[in-house]
Amino acid sequence: MDNKLIWKIHNWVGLYVGVVIAFLSITGAAALFRPEVDRLLNPHLTKAAPQPDQVSLTGAVEEVLATHPDHELFEVELPKAYLDTWNIRLRPKDPDPMQPTFWEVFVNPYTGEVLGERNYFKSFSYFLRNIHVRLYEAQFGRQLVGLAGIALLISTITGLLIYGKFTKKQEFGNIRKKNLRITQADLHKFVGITALAFNLVIAITGAWLGLQVYLMQAVGMDQPNGFVRKEKPFTVEEDTNYALDYEEVLETTRKEFPALQVWNIRPTTNGEGIIQVLGNVQGQAYERRSNKLFLDKKDFSVHRKYNISEQGLGEKLYYVQESFHFGDFGGLPLKLLYCVLAIGSSFLSLSGFIIFLERTKKKRSQKPSYVPLKPLLLRWGAGMAVFIIIVAILSTNFGIAVPSLLVTTGIYGFFIYLIIKAIWKRYVGAGPFSGTSDSVA
Repeated sequence: MDNKLIWKIHNWVGLYVGVVIAFLSITGAAALFRPEVDRLLNPHLTKAAPQPDQVSLTGAVEEVLATHPDHELFEVELPKAYLDTWNIRLRPKDPDPMQPTFWEVFVNPYTGEVLGERNYFKSFSYFLRNIHVRLYEAQFGRQLVGLAGIALLISTITGLLIYGKFTKKQEFGNIRKKNLRITQADLHKFVGITALAFNLVIAITGAWLGLQVYLMQAVGMDQPNGFVRKEKPFTVEEDTNYALDYEEVLETTRKEFPALQVWNIRPTTNGEGIIQVLGNVQGQAYERRSNKLFLDKKDFSVHRKYNISEQGLGEKLYYVQESFHFGDFGGLPLKLLYCVLAIGSSFLSLSGFIIFLERTKKKRSQKPSYVPLKPLLLRWGAGMAVFIIIVAILSTNFGIAVPSLLVTTGIYGFFIYLIIKAIWKRYVGAGPFSGTSDSVA
């Protein structure tokens, strides 16, 4: 491929998608620690002093449902490294689309005491995930993030083709300080090479996770660990209100799938009469809760047992995507490494902008709209910070609907503005609403 074309592609992607990549890198670095942050912010919900004996989980679920008659059970989340309590998660029977609710009731497993309740959609943990996974945009945010993953992949590959040759001529880590552009260019090269493997993994998995629905539809792929019961032995009401013995569910799971570390128990409410038991298998590096056991509600017979280790290469590759993207399989040390590398990825976007701005400084300085480097970077940095803070405040106070509406309006409003500006500049020769011609020196 022509070297000039590679340069153009690399510069174009960095210039037009760099801000999004930087934003996703920063929010991704924070989202790595969602469970730890949630435990830190909500110790009254997530911590419980261990005692020799536990109360009945079945009784706890029944009591919670009795005190929330307008809700139905979605799942029970069991204790794990960052959660000492039972998290009984409910859905409203009559949901309000303008005020989405996913209700969580935290119960001390040793005393049966309800420690607190919350709407998960108003938690800071949910905000951290949603701002990264879908930019808090309700319609196509996840797909936009997937496209940003493709852009990062293109940027990483073209960057390697461009800067890989330079590293053969220049000692790795030798940063020249001739001027700001040269210094940033050297930092850009060396950070890019250092984070090369990480960026490739994040780009590929991010593109897959963001565009997963469309890619699966394109190849006719179904969810590998799913199970649909053809006959429905219950009505919806019977299935929803069916009384379960959760101690027996756990005992059956220990017998039928002893390697499964149970995270969630999720009964059906659509008439299938199935209990999904979700969890992990020690030693696996796959997506959390992707191993499953499907039990019959009536007699606890096994309908399907799904252990990823027993599946083919294709299904194993399917379940490493999210795990590799969020560094879920290596504990806190791997998350810290991911965090450092993610910050490095955001620096690549920043340094790329600085290189471009310094290279075009002379030409830009002749225009009335010229803004020096430092205040320009401060504007973009402050704008990004203000956006994150405002969405965080709205999210934790109002849930999904209000911030999603504002972000959706803002994102597509900004796109429309850019299109109008480009058309205006192309055919009129002046920036819209500026009253100033770009051709004027």
